[in-house]
Amino acid sequence: MIVKQLDHVSLIIIALALFAAHVRLVGKELGHAGPVQYLLHMLYGVAEPTILRITDFIITKKIITGTAPGRALYKLIATLSHYLPHGIILTARAAGKLLDYIESTDGPAGARIAVGPCVCQRSLNKWKEPSCKDIVILYGADIYRYLELGYRIITAAEAKKIVRDCRNAGLVHTVDFCMQSGKWAFVICNCDSEICVPVRTYLLTGKFIYPGPEIMALDPAKCLGEKECGRCITACLFGVNTSTGGTPAVDYAGCRGCGQCVRTCKGKARNMTRREPYEHEHIVPSELLL
Repeated sequence: MIVKQLDHVSLIIIALALFAAHVRLVGKELGHAGPVQYLLHMLYGVAEPTILRITDFIITKKIITGTAPGRALYKLIATLSHYLPHGIILTARAAGKLLDYIESTDGPAGARIAVGPCVCQRSLNKWKEPSCKDIVILYGADIYRYLELGYRIITAAEAKKIVRDCRNAGLVHTVDFCMQSGKWAFVICNCDSEICVPVRTYLLTGKFIYPGPEIMALDPAKCLGEKECGRCITACLFGVNTSTGGTPAVDYAGCRGCGQCVRTCKGKARNMTRREPYEHEHIVPSELLL
């Protein structure tokens, strides 16, 4: 009888959550997230730790990462996972602009910004500071709070400080979305290359992470060279800057636009500039980021 009562209470709570006001990104505005979207994403939130653990298990096997057939198979799996969360790389400044927009723009009622423990670290039980850095946004803030995973509502100012702290720790920022749609944008992640599953997957397959609306520009005359600096080589998670013995070589096509090389450059030889073309304008418009 108690079980039935608990089941009834749970059903009522879920029903209330589904039909409560939830907000999502719709182009350059905020709109209402319907119950179907909310339910589907809630189910993903429940399954997410298992998905991350399975993925981590796969990419730690040498038969996958150490052989050409294994890497090809994993790339195929990543390609078929097109509608799972993908991320657009942001600078700390762009992430801050998006957070300010979310907090200050009128729209449907509902949570706006919350923070909790890194979902990759929590799922894999591998911890590295900073760890409380999973900034869920819009209807995602409602979902992850409802799932009781340790998330709390914060202001844009608090979220921007977390982003800056993560930037200074050498992490990169992504705004993540499902279904290849900005209407499913739900989190700003702060990622490393040791634990973060999407970044590790990208480094193996080139999938799951898209270049952001900014790209690095270099003034070679100001570059101090590898002997005096060389920090850009170690700062870039994506291996864009490589050693030449003098001025580091830059793979501009591989630049995702995180800004870490700009932050660490002793000679101030680098800056971020608008990427032309920015190919994901239809998902998260550059007007909200720049």
